[in-house]
Amino acid sequence: MALIIDIKGKYHGLLPNVLSTIFRFRGFEKEVLTATFRDGTSKDVDVSRQLNEAWGFITQRANIAHGKCNAYFKTLPRRKTLKEVLDEDDIVVHCLEPKSGHTYDDLPYANTAGRDIGIDPTILFETSHVLACTLIHELAHVAGATTDKSDSNAGDAEESLNHCLCKSQFHLGTLGTIETVTSGSRIA
Repeated sequence: MALIIDIKGKYHGLLPNVLSTIFRFRGFEKEVLTATFRDGTSKDVDVSRQLNEAWGFITQRANIAHGKCNAYFKTLPRRKTLKEVLDEDDIVVHCLEPKSGHTYDDLPYANTAGRDIGIDPTILFETSHVLACTLIHELAHVAGATTDKSDSNAGDAEESLNHCLCKSQFHLGTLGTIETVTSGSRIA
C-alpha cells in the first residue's frame, strides 16, 4: 500500500492517541522545514521528498522476495515479510511533538501506534538512508516486534537493521535510537 505523509491540511485522518507523557502525534506544519543549528547555520528539508526517498529504499528491500530483510521480518511475531506488512494497508507518517514541559531533545526518533508512525522532525535532516533505517525499525514493530524493554526479545526491532542493509545504524544497546548529527538543532 501507500505511504501517506500527514502534512497539515492534506491528510484528514484521525491522529493516534499515544499513551505518552512526553510527546503526541501531529501533522507536519508545512512541506519545507527549516532547522537552525547552534552554530547559526540553517538548512531546509522538503518533508515529502525526504520521506519518499526513504520509502523507496524500504520498498526496494521489500520487493526482494527471498532477501534477508523479508526473511527476518517473517521471524517476527506476526510471521509476515516486510512486503506483506507493507501490502496490508497504508502507513501514515506524522510528526512527533513534545508535550508541555518537554523539548525535542526528549523525543525518541520515532514511535509506532498501529500503522501510524510518528517521527522526530530533526531526523528529516539526516540522510534518507538514516531515515529509512528508522522507518524499518518502526515497521518491525508493526510486524509485531515488542516495545517492552524488559522483554527478552526487546532488541528485535533494532535487529531488523542488521538484515535490511542498515548495519551502520544498528545500536542494540540503545534499543532503537539512532545517533544524530543534528542534535542541538531547532525546527522552524
